[in-house]
Amino acid sequence: MPARFSRRALLAAAAGLTAQPAWAQSPVSSLTARPAATWSAYYTRLTARLADAGGGRFDAASARALLERSNAARAAAGAGSLIWHDELARTARAHAADLAQRVYVEHLSPERFDPTDRLNLIGRTTLGSTSENIAYHRGEQPGTPDRLFAIWRRSPPHWTNLLRRKHTHAGFAVVRKADRVYAVGLYARPDGVLAEAVPFEVGDAGLLAGPVSGLAVGLRPQVFDATRSGGRAFPLERIEEAPAGVYQLQVGLPLDARVVEYLIGPLFAWRPA
Repeated sequence: MPARFSRRALLAAAAGLTAQPAWAQSPVSSLTARPAATWSAYYTRLTARLADAGGGRFDAASARALLERSNAARAAAGAGSLIWHDELARTARAHAADLAQRVYVEHLSPERFDPTDRLNLIGRTTLGSTSENIAYHRGEQPGTPDRLFAIWRRSPPHWTNLLRRKHTHAGFAVVRKADRVYAVGLYARPDGVLAEAVPFEVGDAGLLAGPVSGLAVGLRPQVFDATRSGGRAFPLERIEEAPAGVYQLQVGLPLDARVVEYLIGPLFAWRPA
């Protein structure tokens, strides 16, 4: 089955909103609380896989071929073309390499991290969530892009995910290791993009000023504690009062005087000096 982990955020078109109603805190989030060390260890694992391809090799040409085949199928179905998204592709590469390195084929990692967790760890400028398709091939027949794409075509849930009209962007990855081939596709309609990348390790609050510098009037950045069950959110300007831990940058989009929706963004490890 494809994985869809949508933590609701608003469309990027709303980023020009200029109203300034009252600010609400403590949003509801489906982010699963984990110890800071667990978040950091998984981030370290994913970045290591980007470097070593899990002991295999990345096949960039096949990844691009999957985008071409996806857009041909979407055109035939009357859906818009997907635009290649570097952070989605980088996230897909990290997971495909982890699948190859640990020899499993699942949307959830052994630690139970999901596709949106991975995007929020690897995608350092993207606001939003993602859905995922995985294809796995092993055998004497070569794992060509056509053969990998056919796996998704034969699966109604994967095919539905691939053709979903709301998706505007995608990133693909293919890792080849001996006779095994792992393909990962990530699909999204990003809710926005930050002005600069958020570092994963943050020891100075000033490092968070640049990423949110381009927000429209009325959009308010906050941070959400990713280590506590039930979460706790507070305005970004209060990060220096927070204990060390892992937090998620969020952007509050006021809908009226009482309702705020949250655009979810990168996770970062706060390490105050």
